[in-house]
Amino acid sequence: MRKSAPFAGHLRLQHLFLSTAVAQTGTVREAAGHLGRTQPALTKMLQELEASLGVTLFERGRLGARPTACGQAFVARAQVILNEWAILQDELQAIANGDAEVLRVGVTPQTALGFLPQALQRFRRERPGVLVRVREASIHDLILALAAGELDCVIGRFSGELHDVEGFAGLAHERLYDEVLSIIAGPRHPLLARRRVTWKDLSLADWVLPPAELTTRQIINSAFIRAGLNPPRPLYESSSFATSISFANQLGVLAVVPLDAATVAQQHGLVQVLRTNLAAISAPISIVQRDTALQRKAWSAFLDSVRSAARSRGA
Repeated sequence: MRKSAPFAGHLRLQHLFLSTAVAQTGTVREAAGHLGRTQPALTKMLQELEASLGVTLFERGRLGARPTACGQAFVARAQVILNEWAILQDELQAIANGDAEVLRVGVTPQTALGFLPQALQRFRRERPGVLVRVREASIHDLILALAAGELDCVIGRFSGELHDVEGFAGLAHERLYDEVLSIIAGPRHPLLARRRVTWKDLSLADWVLPPAELTTRQIINSAFIRAGLNPPRPLYESSSFATSISFANQLGVLAVVPLDAATVAQQHGLVQVLRTNLAAISAPISIVQRDTALQRKAWSAFLDSVRSAARSRGA
């Protein structure tokens, strides 16, 4: 396509909806039905958009419309803008109705159980009228949602490979504290009778462990290797610390879970924390936010509360 002078002033939200609809459906015809427009009208609008940008966004053919490299970049940014627009609409409606401002926070299960309530207690004292919407999911899914503009921040345990996730380059990462991990056993496990449990004892026990690709599994494997022992081969694998606690309680296996989760489970009589040297078993908990995110009034107060709660844990 012949390059023409771009005129960003002609870009409208309809162009963003159009590009994302075509990318999702794969054809202009299906996108037209999805948006309630005619196919000729959308074809003309797409041609105008490409002419204004001076690039081809979609390759059209018998099999439909496929985004070009420029189209993929445009659609990705368009989706972020549309998500931000939806957030802005919610906030304006809330202001008009006299309702609370909204923060959208993504958390992993271990932070939702232990650290987040402490941070929210502090935040509530500063900004009692703000609604905090919490989304709990895997760290990978939360990072993708953050990069797409669906969340304001993510709090959780980050491993090095997450820096290669699409969209991470535009995110700001800040370490908060080191999360202590603990080894737990059911209330009748024979190792509970030991005054001190050695790594040799642990290597001979049955385990439920996270899958090999997860950070916790790598941490526990490294701890055994530093002790001069081969890491245990688990009977079961689970990425859920709640499932690991249940298995430890009912199946007689050992598990490694965040100390916060272990403490709560111990208070309910489900498990006991083994007495062993766990100085080497910890993982950093961080907060990640988008560099380009709109910083609302409540955001700085929330960030201060998160940092204050982290410092109180001895970070």
